[in-house]
Amino acid sequence: MSKKKYFTSLDLFRGFCGYGVAISHLHAFVYKNIFIEYLSILFVEFFFILSGFVLYPQLLKVLDNKKNLIIFFKRRWMRTLPLFFIVLVSVSVLTGEILSKDFFKYLILIQKTFPDFINNDYYPVAWSLSIEEFFYILFPVILINLNKNNFIKITIFIIFFITFIKFLSISSFDTNFYRTGTFLRFDAILLGFALCHFKDKLFMLKSFNLFFLLLGFLIYFFGFNYFTANQDQELVKFSFIILLQLISCFTLLGFISLEKFLKGDFIKKISLLISQQTYSIYLFHIILIYLIDTMSIDIPFITFYYILTLFLFSTLIYIFIEKPILKLRPKI
Repeated sequence: MSKKKYFTSLDLFRGFCGYGVAISHLHAFVYKNIFIEYLSILFVEFFFILSGFVLYPQLLKVLDNKKNLIIFFKRRWMRTLPLFFIVLVSVSVLTGEILSKDFFKYLILIQKTFPDFINNDYYPVAWSLSIEEFFYILFPVILINLNKNNFIKITIFIIFFITFIKFLSISSFDTNFYRTGTFLRFDAILLGFALCHFKDKLFMLKSFNLFFLLLGFLIYFFGFNYFTANQDQELVKFSFIILLQLISCFTLLGFISLEKFLKGDFIKKISLLISQQTYSIYLFHIILIYLIDTMSIDIPFITFYYILTLFLFSTLIYIFIEKPILKLRPKI
């Protein structure tokens, strides 16, 4: 979070989300496991809450000084876009989509701005990055016009406003776009932002947090048949998104509550390592899935070799691509 308070638990949570998405996508896309695909939705949702939570200190610096806005943009774009462009070109070559119309829509991350805007969603994981990038552009611009007395009130208002708009537009979009549409999901990141603001008060409600975390997971897992069978029903679409967001909030709080147990240097180093791998894992794993699927690779312990390959490649990508770029980022 900052030099004064660094959460090892957030590194652990980020790595948990990254490997969770990658492993679940393998079994969902290649082996057509519907339940695992259902589970992958939750792992991706975790990233939004985490993103808003960790961006809170940086965005407050933008609030304090408008000059930090350009620096914020540079830091975010240098962190997210270079590797995305590299992997996008690689995926596009692999799928024969390089320089297609869909490729250019992915390139500027507008593929999910409208329903059915692309013909072939060949890089499906990019939808969440579209939400992140447009959030980076729009919310800080709003923030610099606020002050320390009203910024959190306006943030909460925006969350409820987007939620209200989603409720009114239930019948306007299919289930997939309703969950992945770029301008429909800003509230998920804003929830993480608000969660960080109120974290000290929320950490005091440990029993309350644990109860609702367990309740949320029980509803999610035991509701699998209901949610999948009725996913096109209007109220089910809306309530499912709300459930995802609530589970994500309480899961993040649950991980942070583990902070006092993450004291050893070894645990901290492992947590940091898998955290550093997360972004490349998220972007890169779809390439491995395409290769496994198209080559019909079916060997014993395929998941183990898949994880090992992700671990090695993502480590190399971080060392030789991400880390040198991150060193060039300006400081706020």
